[in-house]
Amino acid sequence: MSFQIPRPIALLLGLLLLVSIGTGLLMLPMSAAKQPLQWNQALFTACSALSTTGLSIITPSQDLSVFGQLVLLFLMQMGGIGFMAGVVVVLRLLGRQVTFAERLVLRDSLGVPDVGSIVQLTAHVLRGVLAIELTGALILFLLWWPKLGAGWALYYGIWHSVSAFCNASFDLLSGNPQFPGGFPTDVPTLLTISFLVMLGSIGIPVLSDIWGWAKSRRRLSIHSKLTLKAAAALLVIGTLALYADQFLPTEP
Repeated sequence: MSFQIPRPIALLLGLLLLVSIGTGLLMLPMSAAKQPLQWNQALFTACSALSTTGLSIITPSQDLSVFGQLVLLFLMQMGGIGFMAGVVVVLRLLGRQVTFAERLVLRDSLGVPDVGSIVQLTAHVLRGVLAIELTGALILFLLWWPKLGAGWALYYGIWHSVSAFCNASFDLLSGNPQFPGGFPTDVPTLLTISFLVMLGSIGIPVLSDIWGWAKSRRRLSIHSKLTLKAAAALLVIGTLALYADQFLPTEP
């Protein structure tokens, strides 16, 4: 009888493998802009990117080379969509069928209930994620092109679109001499980043449910309805609270 790793353990082992790979790549001299990262810096950065917490003890624009920034981008993307979704993409590209056990792990990773069409659903969701991120990248590219030129505007646009959608909170503009004031605060940039953050924050299960609603007009699940209503309420309440704190007069 063959031994099968329990699904939660498989997910944990996959995450630990990605953390190890990311840590090793970030420690390489070619990943550093100046001095190579220490193991604790690389480990913390890899964990933060994969868990999309946004915590950082480095300044990516100053401490990482372009290669290191691309490694960080990959870790953020994998953290945003889940490593099992990436595994499915690789398996399909290699022409290998996804086993039932892998489908179960993928279902648990994405947090969706249906296992029968999980591979097709994953493909649809990934295409949707790619379309959202590319749209955000195109808008940021057009906004930053006059200041950065086409090449860097495209690079920064893609990088920050992925970071925003994955809610990773890393950026390449803080500490960048081309942006002495830090991250741009013009209205179009902030609206684009905010829209990407909001779409990414509602989660893959809700996005997949919205996809099903748009495709076949089926009813949204209770989970999706509650998530969307709560997100809208928190957005309105938070906006009004911050506005009141910043602009309304206070007692002397």
